[in-house]
Amino acid sequence: MTAPGVIVVNTLGGALHHYARGLAATLRASGARVWVTHIDEPSVAGRSGIDWVRRYLLALWAARRAAGRGAARVIVTWPVLGHLDRVVLRVLLGQRVEAALVVHDPHPLVRARGYGVVARRIGALARHVRLIVHSETAAAALREDCPDAVPELLPHPVVPRAATVAAPTSDDRPVVRVLGQFKPDRDLDLLTGIGRAIGRSHRLEIIGRRWPEVDGWSVTDAFVDEDQLDALLVTADAVVVPYKRFFQSGIAIRALELGTPAVGPAGSSIADLYPDDRWLGDGSVSSWCDAIASASTAERDETRALASRADRVCRAAWAEWLAR
Repeated sequence: MTAPGVIVVNTLGGALHHYARGLAATLRASGARVWVTHIDEPSVAGRSGIDWVRRYLLALWAARRAAGRGAARVIVTWPVLGHLDRVVLRVLLGQRVEAALVVHDPHPLVRARGYGVVARRIGALARHVRLIVHSETAAAALREDCPDAVPELLPHPVVPRAATVAAPTSDDRPVVRVLGQFKPDRDLDLLTGIGRAIGRSHRLEIIGRRWPEVDGWSVTDAFVDEDQLDALLVTADAVVVPYKRFFQSGIAIRALELGTPAVGPAGSSIADLYPDDRWLGDGSVSSWCDAIASASTAERDETRALASRADRVCRAAWAEWLAR
């Protein structure tokens, strides 16, 4: 039997470059032949939003032509036009090509087009475009907004990677980091509480753009590129994901891949990565501090074993999806 052909159209070539690589690796491990097309977003390409849409449409048209050479399935990693992408995919790819759209954030954390009532109604016309989500919370939100939708819940790709841990510094306190730019859904009250409780026993650092000052934390307002991100993850004893609301944390996934525990809220998608709740916090600051203490003293081999487990689960799920 000929291996299935899949084209991955990564519409956020900068922000989701790592995700697209992980997805391609997972699909190849499941027996697929995979091609990846990266389309840089306006902030990376230095071009307009209209040009981004144009390049996206051209990539889909090229994918349709490639279908004649054995690539019968297309996966788009992020909606450029929100729910309107469903119609765009159906029209440009035609009936011969099976289309799937990954919906990471059914309720985007930043301003985005194509998620209003009218866009959702138009999107519902393209019933045969498959919608992929990576968490049950995302699936529930999508079903609520779009009663016509039948989201397919598949694990976020996890690709364990070897990492060299830097030599220890003169400061022997555990290093705990928050990484990524500030968004309104970051829980500043929680971080302030953590800073007051363990700011002396732990080195607490926030690195990302547009962060305000937070008591007990060292804040660095700076953009973190791909190479820097890996280094900051590897040299941390634990990473904190202090969102009030989120559907999936790419930072938590990348930390796990490199053997660094991620501390996040109980009941979130981060819980899917771990067999118990020792690295999860509930509504109290003390529970988060306990989770940070447990994570920052964890053995790297233990975390790497969890990454390998998540990778096996992910590959099996995607292999089943390819076979449908």
